[in-house]
Amino acid sequence: MTARVFVDTNVLIYARDRKAGDKRAAARAWLQALGADGRMLVNRQVINELTRWILAREAGRALDDVREELDALGYWGQKAIDDEEIDIAWDVRRQLGYGWYDCLLIAAAHQAGCQFFLTEDVADGARYGGVTLINPFTTAPDALSSES
Repeated sequence: MTARVFVDTNVLIYARDRKAGDKRAAARAWLQALGADGRMLVNRQVINELTRWILAREAGRALDDVREELDALGYWGQKAIDDEEIDIAWDVRRQLGYGWYDCLLIAAAHQAGCQFFLTEDVADGARYGGVTLINPFTTAPDALSSES
């Protein structure tokens, strides 16, 4: 597997949610596979969405610990959304009809040259440009090795 994979917030959330059962295991397998070979990508929107979730669901954690963890996640990408991505997001919306925040993330994946966008929020196998949307709970990480 060599293609870059943009990871949606829901995958990061499931990976840490102890109540998520099989989805937690699948999300962790994906993150381990993508992290091991350096192909994972996120952006500032994903980090901010995860921040909101952690602050709401893990309220007892020390803020310094939360910030340190999220700053470390920035290794996989910290790019803010720019005007060009917003223009692309409008095209994604026109072509695929998804919710606005999903359109912004698909645009970010497209701009970053990712071949895949890992999310459960949209139709598995849908495509925008050169980006294929993959549901991590119906596709195993090793399935991408034949596609990348």
